[in-house]
Amino acid sequence: MASASNPCTGVCKFQQQVCLSCGRLRVEKKRWKKMNKAKRREVVSQSAVRLAALGDRAIPSKKARRKAKKQAAAVPTHPPATPVRVKPESLDLGEPILGRDAPLPIVDADAARDARKAWKKARKLARKAKKTARRAREAEARARGLPPEEHARALNPSRQPAARGVH
Repeated sequence: MASASNPCTGVCKFQQQVCLSCGRLRVEKKRWKKMNKAKRREVVSQSAVRLAALGDRAIPSKKARRKAKKQAAAVPTHPPATPVRVKPESLDLGEPILGRDAPLPIVDADAARDARKAWKKARKLARKAKKTARRAREAEARARGLPPEEHARALNPSRQPAARGVH
């Protein structure tokens, strides 16, 4: 016998009055709290049939998505390396396949991902520091009583425009 617990996954997307996440009709969702247990069991069994009919269009629940993510993480993306002894003179590698501008192949995906995260974090911190420094310069120029368009030039004389018409 089907359970009478609420099959809602919290992702309500409808297609032709059927929720793609739990398989219930829009009307059944609205009346759920007023239904008795027998009616709820009937709705749950019907929704399971509707979900099966939806096939790939059905949206999996959070629990199912987490489970699939865990299973994907458990399966190694590449087989573990096995050491093999090879004499360098026995290898005929031929011409390199990569051109001058071609990116190098990534050997360790985890290390590459970690390096990219670190690079993004450093870039974000650098932008933040640059923004803070600009605000500090502007605040100092305001404290001196300079108009806004003069702030950058007053604090960084190397950025002053060259004199025009002077030879």
